[in-house]
Amino acid sequence: TSCSPRRLAPEGLVARWDEATKEVAIEWRPVPISAPATATAVPPGLPVRYRVQATLVESGKDGGGVDNPSGSSPGVIVIYTGPECRCRYRFPPGAALGSAEARFVVVAMRGLAESDPSATAACTIPAVILSYDHDMDEQGLFYYIGSKGRTQPWRNPAEAGWVTVTRSSEGNQKASDALGMKACYSYTGNQLIPSWWQVDLGAERLFTPTRYTIRHNNNPDFVPFRLQSWRLEGSVDGASWRPLDEHTNEPNAIPAKADAMATFAVERAFPSRYFRVLMT
Repeated sequence: TSCSPRRLAPEGLVARWDEATKEVAIEWRPVPISAPATATAVPPGLPVRYRVQATLVESGKDGGGVDNPSGSSPGVIVIYTGPECRCRYRFPPGAALGSAEARFVVVAMRGLAESDPSATAACTIPAVILSYDHDMDEQGLFYYIGSKGRTQPWRNPAEAGWVTVTRSSEGNQKASDALGMKACYSYTGNQLIPSWWQVDLGAERLFTPTRYTIRHNNNPDFVPFRLQSWRLEGSVDGASWRPLDEHTNEPNAIPAKADAMATFAVERAFPSRYFRVLMT
């Protein structure tokens, strides 16, 4: 007796915010369906596993990640792979999430075969919204992290170990100086392009920026060498990067004086864990 190929398609995906645990609870049920003639047959006897992907979308926009079943988009996070028809994922409170909605996709897998269609659901996530007023207004992300949500005196969050700052090469002073409240004389160790400074917010934080401020160092001798061409980039995994803002040959973008600063709008933002300023 022969039987037609069959696949398992998850159905009835439900995602809800659990305020008590500050987690998203996700559940679904498996439903056997007949596969079309062109579909890859599911090998019998192999266990079924599920992959759950989350895409964070900024409130009121569709500017987060894109729905991509492969999970290769920088805006998509794989949050669960396993045999159970449920999982939980923590977006911790005070994580400075710039997104207010999470969209979930679950895919059934057996061997190399994957279910089609997939089940989808959305869930609203309580978000910390940080609103820009003016430069150094104590409303920004790094002030929020460095003051533990404005509950204690500010500390440099990189020096406190709450975020990680790195640079393309070691130079004068410390890499963590990039997040200091005062301008200082700190730089990378070479003059090669591209040089960069990078911030890792940590595994439990994602942030969607609307603006960012760049401050020149406090040494007048370096004013002629202020940034004129650079790109702000964001990443979920630190490997795949997407441009958020870019400036090319703009000598007046940052005022020509020591300790000068300028703020720039971000038009292509998406929820990111990593940010870097890349000199181009």
